[in-house]
Amino acid sequence: MKKILYVTFAALAFAGCKKDKPQSLPNPKPSAVAQKVSFDVNDFGMTAGNLKTNGITNVNGLKDHIKYLRYAVLNWQEANFTDLITTLYRYQEHISSETNFGQIRDSLDDGRYHICFIGSDVLGKVDVETIPFTGGNQLPHPAYRLDYKSLTTNIFSAYVDTTIAGKPVDKPIVLKRAVSQLTVHMNDAIPANAAKFVITFTDYPLGLDLVTGNGIFRGRQDEYTPDATFEFSVSDAVKGKTGMEITSIVWPYDYPKITVDCLDGQGKVIAQAILPKNYNNLYDRLDPNTQYKFSGNLFGRSANFSVTVDTKWGTPVNTPFSLPSKTQHIN
Repeated sequence: MKKILYVTFAALAFAGCKKDKPQSLPNPKPSAVAQKVSFDVNDFGMTAGNLKTNGITNVNGLKDHIKYLRYAVLNWQEANFTDLITTLYRYQEHISSETNFGQIRDSLDDGRYHICFIGSDVLGKVDVETIPFTGGNQLPHPAYRLDYKSLTTNIFSAYVDTTIAGKPVDKPIVLKRAVSQLTVHMNDAIPANAAKFVITFTDYPLGLDLVTGNGIFRGRQDEYTPDATFEFSVSDAVKGKTGMEITSIVWPYDYPKITVDCLDGQGKVIAQAILPKNYNNLYDRLDPNTQYKFSGNLFGRSANFSVTVDTKWGTPVNTPFSLPSKTQHIN
């Protein structure tokens, strides 16, 4: 049996008491002719590739895996190129202790709306991000943000483009896993002087675009966002052994570069590999609800890795979350 060591960070405290304070946003009062809208978020669906399985099919199951459910609305009519809006039109935040957790009720005037849902076991923040568009234009999209080292596998989202036209709306909502998982498997033995591994994601997105379901697109190619680094301590128990794996949970995105470094106790790099690009030889494209496993030799004369993709995240119906929910871990 593999022993799994979870790596914790001070940053995880960010998901603690401070994040338990609900987010408060103004909600304009609907008009007298506003239509009732109802959304029931009581089922998880996992879709990727040819996979389509349903997992949790009741509210109690929903509560077992997410603590917070947020509902965010952006008025499409206000989302134009010339007068960009910077605040959400409607917002609700629900916690799992509520009796009717998973049921969202609201009233909206006739019109077209971005309606987004985010379910998670950490709170984070929902706001509006300005997304670069063609011709130098920009569009506002609802976005979800939290410290990247607080990401878990239990983050799910859904988006509907809805037009209210004189009739009530009642829709079931299926949340899909909103993160990617990257695992690096080392075929060769870990040297005795190895102290830690570091995975670096160049140009790490600043949050999740709730409309596209990918990391927030930054626009100009010469304006990289800060890198994200994940560190993994090496215990004596794994030194000299083969098959070591390190895993990170990240936002789905087109990463220009993903680097794996092994450092000794003095911080000197003793081995490095740049993971092979899987999209047009330009990016490592990591899609939501997908696991990527890079396998290869890190400590030989020339490091080389190959990648396999698994869209079947989790196990069959009713037990879809057998994988560890921490941001990162060592096998």
